[in-house]
Amino acid sequence: MRLLLTPTLLISLSLLGAAALFGAVPGSVQAQATGDTKKKAPAKAPVPSEEDDEGAEGDEEPEEAGDSSEPASDGDEGAGDEVSDEDAEDDDEVSTDAAPAGPPEGGLRAPDLAMPDVALEAVDDEEEVGPTVEESPALGLSRLEEGAPPSSDPTRDAWSAPLPVITLHGYLRTRLELQDTFYLGREAANGVIDYPFSRFRPGENGVVPAGGCGDTGSLTSGTPCGSEALGFANMRLRLAPTLALSDDVRVHALFDVFDNFVLGSTPDGLSTLPSGEVLRSSRDSEDRLTYSQAPPEVGRNSLQDSVRAKRAWGEVTNRGLGQLRFGRMGWHWGLGIFANGGEGIDADFQTDVDRIMAIAKLFDLYFMAAYDFSDEGFIQANRLDPAALPYDAIQDDDVDQVMFGVARRMSEEEQQDALQRGDVVLNGGAFLLYRDQLLSSRGSGAGTDLYGNGPSRNDPTFLVRREAEAFVPDLWVQFLWEGLRLETEALFVLGSLQNKDDNAFTEDNFDILQFGLAFEGEYRLLEDKLGIYFNFGLASGDDDVEGLSPTQPDGSPAGQRAAGTQPADRTISTYRFHPNYRVDLILWRNILTQVSGAYYFKPGISYDFIRNAFGQQLGIRADFIYSRATSSLQTWGNDGNLGLEIDAALYYQSEDGPDLLDGFYAMLQYGVLFPMQGLGYLSENGVTQVPGGNPSLENAQTVRLILGIHY
Repeated sequence: MRLLLTPTLLISLSLLGAAALFGAVPGSVQAQATGDTKKKAPAKAPVPSEEDDEGAEGDEEPEEAGDSSEPASDGDEGAGDEVSDEDAEDDDEVSTDAAPAGPPEGGLRAPDLAMPDVALEAVDDEEEVGPTVEESPALGLSRLEEGAPPSSDPTRDAWSAPLPVITLHGYLRTRLELQDTFYLGREAANGVIDYPFSRFRPGENGVVPAGGCGDTGSLTSGTPCGSEALGFANMRLRLAPTLALSDDVRVHALFDVFDNFVLGSTPDGLSTLPSGEVLRSSRDSEDRLTYSQAPPEVGRNSLQDSVRAKRAWGEVTNRGLGQLRFGRMGWHWGLGIFANGGEGIDADFQTDVDRIMAIAKLFDLYFMAAYDFSDEGFIQANRLDPAALPYDAIQDDDVDQVMFGVARRMSEEEQQDALQRGDVVLNGGAFLLYRDQLLSSRGSGAGTDLYGNGPSRNDPTFLVRREAEAFVPDLWVQFLWEGLRLETEALFVLGSLQNKDDNAFTEDNFDILQFGLAFEGEYRLLEDKLGIYFNFGLASGDDDVEGLSPTQPDGSPAGQRAAGTQPADRTISTYRFHPNYRVDLILWRNILTQVSGAYYFKPGISYDFIRNAFGQQLGIRADFIYSRATSSLQTWGNDGNLGLEIDAALYYQSEDGPDLLDGFYAMLQYGVLFPMQGLGYLSENGVTQVPGGNPSLENAQTVRLILGIHY
């Protein structure tokens, strides 16, 4: 006999199968599967025996455990009363108009294998007490295994494993920027590339393209382009997830999507070959026919991919011993002139270290010790054998680094309580960092191709003796009292460098002596709406280095001159602040990229028209920055005066989101730089650097708009 399966019969069979399946699902899982979201009254706690009372003494309630003293919600009124028969009948019915059950408040949490110490209510002798079910160690172990990461074997995947807590923070930002005359009107001196100012001269400036650059193009037009400004927009999406297996075991990561990606830089018809040749598809054979954007891909249309993984590290905490951190992690210390985490919404640079670090807290002090894998030198990898793991093939070319530190910092809650009482809050700390290197694998014969071909590791030109070491002591102090904040960080870099040449051993025997200092003062009044600021910074300079830029025209790092050209001084003394320590908008942020070989004074004032406890702000700020070189001989014009800059900002932040900084953020900035002789040209005895006379410097201006969402 042939059975005809009608749609009604199929639906009936499906419902019967679902009922049979979910009938074996216990408790809350069954309620969610059947749509039964009616809130149940909690079961009464069992009457504790005398033995249980004795065993429970001294146990502390875990922080994650629920508190029985919390007030019941509207749907739980009468939760402590005896459940009526009518309510019991309603519990068996499926509620069709109730909202689907969501995750518990605070997100999904990992199972807690520790027995919670729940406060027990008094139970009358007349009330009936239901039986209790105690979880066996075997069941707890199976639940722990279910919470493990998915296996590569699909038959061993934890299909119904409970998820741990996953939190996600970060931001989305888009920045529009106009840079007007950042090259300061400078010209190339005697044919020498005028670096770093030439980087900001528009590429079409002074160029006569085919057809000219006038209002009307023609075959005979010779009108040059006169652009003075650069304009562009970029964006970044930052994802900072945290996977918390418990309060004591966490995994952190940091990813940047479209990391400082220039908007409009990857049209769908553009491809760039490894040779640098630009190709266009037949679909978009002309620039104006591009209608979409393609994702950035290395080797095709960009120098970086769409997603960049920057950090991944683990934290394991033992409440009695301390905390262990391991992996690639960020590092921020003090004001950030040496180690800067770069976590602000307008940040561009950050300090990331491959580190194993131990932290212990004793007497309100944090003691730290860390070992860093700063530079492992030559790494053996072979593209023809992708299954082979890369490894460190040379040990003596490693840069070893260790750090020891101690610090005191109050928690935010303790700090606020102390300030409200009128007490003084003093935070601070110090660390000592040591690094050394014997050999360098960056000699003239260094380097292998992607197939593992290259010079032998025994080739004398492959390795060169470096013999370098450095000590970095750093001190940070923060003073808080009412609306006053005084904070400073000072450090030395002390060391030696026997040889800096990559091609030979010259035995230069350089000494390293650098100093950096930053101070920030802030005073807030009128209910914290008015802010008065004074900042100061100093970075040691060097008479034997030409220019304050950290890089050369070819992109290589700026360094000390050869020993033969400076027999009287072999000291490397130019210190450079971390590039993410922002001082201004033009000179140190863009043109010179970081404070180096100079000192500055920066007074400022701000006023918030709107400022509330939930994070909402609307205000304005103005800063004045005067910069002067530590050594006048290090400047381009051999004059200590570098420039005066005025910066202004209008900013707004909404109060959306659970955290104080969450929400929409917008800031409009304007800056103008008045360059001085230190950024100009040399002129001795009527001889000028530029043929025909040194041109006068021009003012630089910038306008920036930052739009972001912090979450």
